Amino acid sequence: MNRLTSYFEEAEEPEEPTTAESYYLVETPQYWFAVSAETAQWIERQLGRWWGPRWLAFTDLWGARRRVRRSDVDYITESTPTVRAAGRAFRRARKLEEKADRRPWEDDD
Repeated sequence: MNRLTSYFEEAEEPEEPTTAESYYLVETPQYWFAVSAETAQWIERQLGRWWGPRWLAFTDLWGARRRVRRSDVDYITESTPTVRAAGRAFRRARKLEEKADRRPWEDDD
């Protein structure tokens, strides 16, 4: 019997966040990470420390271990279904506004 087979059968797959869930986004110049409220609070505490660690190691919502430099964290924001819906409505309204401002000879997207 392959000893890795039993290891992979026992390992649980982390659940991906559904669109109905609230989570937090940790933004860096290169990427963003979806994290739980507890992880976001821990990161904020580390950012607020005078002598904090150089690297922040945390687990995102998909179970991946992440390491980012403390100085690379741009901001942390909450992402709720209401906030995401408002963002989509804003983008749609802006697209309609830009479309209305176009001249007839400009390309239509």
